[in-house]
Amino acid sequence: MEPTEPPGGAVPYFFLSYARMPRDGSGRTNPDLWVHDLFHELCDCIDNLTDHPGMPGFMDGSMKTGQLWNAELDYSLARCRVFVPLYSPRYFISSWCGKEWTAFSNRTVRHRNPGPLSTPSAVVPALWAPVPDNRLPECVKGVQYMDPEFGEAYRENGFYGLAKLTSFRGDYEKAIHHLAKRIVAVGESVVVQPGRRNGLSTAHDAFAATSATTSTTRRTLRVSVAAATLDRLPEGRARDYYGPSALDWNPYHPTSERPLAQIAADIAVDLALRPDVREFDHTSRPAEGPEVLLLDRWVLRDAERRDNLGEFDRSDLPLTGLVVPWNENDPDSDEAEFELAAQTEATLTRRIRVGRQVCRPAVRGVPDPSAFDAVLRYVVQWAESEYRKRAQPRPPVGDSTPRFRLRGNDSFDSRSQGRLRNAEEEDRDEQS
Repeated sequence: MEPTEPPGGAVPYFFLSYARMPRDGSGRTNPDLWVHDLFHELCDCIDNLTDHPGMPGFMDGSMKTGQLWNAELDYSLARCRVFVPLYSPRYFISSWCGKEWTAFSNRTVRHRNPGPLSTPSAVVPALWAPVPDNRLPECVKGVQYMDPEFGEAYRENGFYGLAKLTSFRGDYEKAIHHLAKRIVAVGESVVVQPGRRNGLSTAHDAFAATSATTSTTRRTLRVSVAAATLDRLPEGRARDYYGPSALDWNPYHPTSERPLAQIAADIAVDLALRPDVREFDHTSRPAEGPEVLLLDRWVLRDAERRDNLGEFDRSDLPLTGLVVPWNENDPDSDEAEFELAAQTEATLTRRIRVGRQVCRPAVRGVPDPSAFDAVLRYVVQWAESEYRKRAQPRPPVGDSTPRFRLRGNDSFDSRSQGRLRNAEEEDRDEQS
């Protein structure tokens, strides 16, 4: 199935794939500002070098508030002529970028005119910041990205270094012009068949298989998102916070313009973890690393989804971190808050109980983006700590020297149960 064109959609000439810099929550200048500048200057060049009727390029940060992030990104990636990955150390640890690489690579490419014997390709890499060759995943090593025409300054500094230093302004403009000419040369010489509908959401991370070969091995953090979608909107819920996929969920709209899944992925990268962001699926295999569940309470009004979450909670799967965003300024919240909080308690009894001991604000309801940033970091660190405990090597089978214990297990159990009873009593007091 070909992708459905989103409202106001147009086919871009090129798709710029880049790794977002994490936001620190301080409200300072957009850390991706220099990438945006590169994108706009590249678009100007493409406009002047072609008669392409549509928009010259696409990057996810160029969308305006209110547009469906996944729908437009998926459509642009499935229809663009040329894929331009912006190489940097962060690029090859980004699961989003790995998925974009796979989704484009799955499209069929052929030469526009018969004759050339080389394998056709519509991938034109650009260098944002230097990456050692031994940190390049196997799937990209066959793609040429160091053209001598770009110059020595570009090879040593990448676009970021050229843009930051005024002494390299001429080299920067020269490199942009050469990149634009390369994009047009490839775009005019090959034909790329349209990609599949939802190709991005079903794509695997092309870089994940080789992440262990990098100089810094990063543990994978699974972020599962249980949220409503536009085609299964809960009764009494406004459409403004959702999209075609659970990964489009933005509970802090309009304060925040970005889907919660993307914010969570940035936080994971900032914590030196490799994010694996996916829609919640109670039938999926256990995560091979720490896991955090982001829960939209509104899905509990859907009987099927409520049953799936309940089955997940009753399973013997390792405990996951739980974070429940709840926008205090959402006009739908006041009337439904008590009902949905009770439904959450009844459905995810086990994980709510543990969540209160780990980080009470995470399961009570996280009110705004700033609090979400702080809470998610704390819960992720707890989930990683729990995973490390489970992953510790077991002692060999056979007789072993008994461990010296200061207290018996009964004392530990009684203290743990006492803390649990205290947490439950505090919650009953809050509800009353």
